[in-house]
Amino acid sequence: MALLKAVVVISSDGTNEPVSVTTARREARELNAVENFCKPFNRVDPDKAHTSIGFLVVCDMLLTGFDAPVEQVMYIDKKIKEHTLLQAIARVNRVATGKKRGFVVDYIGLAHHLTEALSLYAKAGEEEELLNGLKSILSELPVLEQRYERSIQHFEATGISRIREFAQGTLPDVASEVAVVHQAVKALRDIKLRADFEVYRKKFLVSLDIVLPNVAADAYRVPARRFGYLLRMTKERYKDETMELGDAGEKVKRLINEHLISLGINPMVPPVELLADDFIEQLELHAAGNMEAKASEMEHGIRKHCTIHFDEDPAFYQSLSQKLEHLIQQHREDWDALTRELTHLRNDAMAGRKSTAEGLTREETTFFEHLANLTFGKEPVPPGYLDTMKKLASELVQILQGSIGFVDFWSNPAEQATSNDHCLHGWSRTMQPFNRLVEQPLCLARWILAIKDIARHDQHVDSPFSNNSNQLVEYLGLLVLARITAQCLPYMPVPGV
Repeated sequence: MALLKAVVVISSDGTNEPVSVTTARREARELNAVENFCKPFNRVDPDKAHTSIGFLVVCDMLLTGFDAPVEQVMYIDKKIKEHTLLQAIARVNRVATGKKRGFVVDYIGLAHHLTEALSLYAKAGEEEELLNGLKSILSELPVLEQRYERSIQHFEATGISRIREFAQGTLPDVASEVAVVHQAVKALRDIKLRADFEVYRKKFLVSLDIVLPNVAADAYRVPARRFGYLLRMTKERYKDETMELGDAGEKVKRLINEHLISLGINPMVPPVELLADDFIEQLELHAAGNMEAKASEMEHGIRKHCTIHFDEDPAFYQSLSQKLEHLIQQHREDWDALTRELTHLRNDAMAGRKSTAEGLTREETTFFEHLANLTFGKEPVPPGYLDTMKKLASELVQILQGSIGFVDFWSNPAEQATSNDHCLHGWSRTMQPFNRLVEQPLCLARWILAIKDIARHDQHVDSPFSNNSNQLVEYLGLLVLARITAQCLPYMPVPGV
């Protein structure tokens, strides 16, 4: 509230007036109050001149010709009726970003005057429609109750019998609350249940935001805070950054965020990443001694890490993912053993690729192994193709370094078009067994774009293809680069560039 300024807008009647009125009118003129009221608040510098005007105090003014979509609340403490009342209410019914509805706070009791005004001025058939659009806040209470019950029933259907007591804060001790939290978060491992929870929770919070700060909503403050806590714990457990308060109103966000902060949780900080220095420390806090919860969060941390970094080294992270699945199957229900093994797997992820193929650099090895997987699947590269595959990986890295190393290449459509023309030359040539790569060109293109070391390389070569490159290298280079320039460049920014 300290951010907001209130300004009194008074017109002059040409007669002697109190000094206070003159002062108020001068302040409104200096602040250009009416115009600046329509502008967004400057939250960065609230003391900046002509900003943060949150209230205009008027009498019989700004009823016509005043277009302020940001106006959301009108406080009325004067008897007005007929067309004047309709004009006043119309000030808050404009649509604006972040504004879902307008509010009229009636201190004087104008409901019957509104009915009369509509009967006099509404067009035929519009009166009922207009009245239905004007609702008392308390009419949302039954909806709020229904949506709260639906959220509770969602968990009860999964066998969590004490979720209602948890939501209302009536469990006898902390241990009981921790147990319910673990049960609820475990149930939300199922993606569909998680998505349903998101839908029910959002609807509940929308209704709560409408009723707040009316005392009728007080009974739902605690459930809102606790659903917010479940949301955060689920987000941490499954590293699911889609679980946000999102479209919740500011009143509800503040209610939940203050609760999280009181528990030592910063709602602005994203879920802790697998390789973060404090990952293990945070893991222990979230699990609160529950080994299943600890193993589950570590599992999903590794899954997310492999997904995010897959494009950097597909073969390595595919292998890591396969090891993860094997460990989960091997140690099912043995949470202590699974946690120990996942800790070792986290160390492997932290270390990254340790070895390279003979005669190749780390980047070339990354290409070599991925090309081998795409071409031969799980089978080893046949001896007769091993040297050719290595040469392919080496030359492909050089081709890409030369092609995408031009200054501003990624933001220069003309340069991309020129490169595309070069790449399309010889497009129709094929060679076995490497035409299996054609099945996954976008996969390969996405991966190549994400290789940061290559994307940052500024090496220049005279031609995208050297004269002594064999047909195999030229074909695959054409395939990949043509697909990148033709399909991928407009949509996929390069990390780190």
